[in-house]
Amino acid sequence: MDLMRTSENEKGTCINCGKCSGEMTIFAGVPEEKRKLVTDRGRHLHKRKGSYLFRAGEPVGDIWILRSGKVKLCVGSPDGREMIIGIFAGGEAIWEGLFLNGSLYPYSAVCLTTVDVCAIPVHDFQTMLQDTSVAWSIITVLSRKLHDANERNMILSAKEPEVRVAKLLLYEVEHVSSPEIDLRLEDIAASLNLRPETVSRKLREMEKAGILKRTGKGKLHILDQEAIRQLAG
Repeated sequence: MDLMRTSENEKGTCINCGKCSGEMTIFAGVPEEKRKLVTDRGRHLHKRKGSYLFRAGEPVGDIWILRSGKVKLCVGSPDGREMIIGIFAGGEAIWEGLFLNGSLYPYSAVCLTTVDVCAIPVHDFQTMLQDTSVAWSIITVLSRKLHDANERNMILSAKEPEVRVAKLLLYEVEHVSSPEIDLRLEDIAASLNLRPETVSRKLREMEKAGILKRTGKGKLHILDQEAIRQLAG
């Protein structure tokens, strides 16, 4: 269910937000009535491609629940290049710094596409966690996020560029359970701390080997997942 379309930073309403939140990973196992108490207090926004949810250095005040679209978390590197910390899609939540008082965002969140999002005040979410059953559900989600972060760190630990690229492609395929990957060349490069021309060269090599096919700008179709797995080691 899509949120009602609103302009940038304009508060909207969604009569089904409590029910729809059941599809969100962060609310897995949380009873509908408890979800609705929290989501009814949220700000429902429609953000344009290229706009910010928040910027590095701003205080953490909300949990951002993505209804649809993609968002990247990014920082600037010392040499002026962008580094992507992670990419989030519909069904996921950005809630770093949730349990830290006075926490500031260490990176910016930029919309890669148009995005529908719920911004839920941290205080309201913390109140919901006073319920033990809800708290255990959230701990489970946090454990999954930690595992996911460890996977991404392992990708960056690879020394060879082709191994990094293969590991990221395998991660994306398994993460979305689809052979279709929708990522721009620049975003892949920024995620792997590689130069775009290096990534482009490796993708061309994989395409010549029949491992993948580029189907459009920022679109890849994985033809041989086992070959990707072997390259990833």
